[in-house]
Amino acid sequence: MTTSLEQALCAIVCTFQTYAGLGGDKYKLCQAELKQLLQKEMPTWTPTEFRECDYNKLMSVLDTNKDCAVDFEEYVRSLACLCLYCHEYFKDCAPEPPCSQ
Repeated sequence: MTTSLEQALCAIVCTFQTYAGLGGDKYKLCQAELKQLLQKEMPTWTPTEFRECDYNKLMSVLDTNKDCAVDFEEYVRSLACLCLYCHEYFKDCAPEPPCSQ
């Protein structure tokens, strides 16, 4: 039986692989793929009022090597930053988990 951490790692990899390559390169997310991933996989974390210019700005921040795509390393780095933010936000909360299991 897999642990919740193993399931989380699998979800990170499989989610990237599902969206990368829909429009071409299966090793990178173009802006349209990134937008679709965020809207479908993180709907409560993606503001509904996000405009195309907001996605442009997010893409430019995540795309650290400036190749107009987000590769797996850039994707994982962004998720790690999000985890750090969540950790800081929830660290002083009650000892119950911040999300349902």
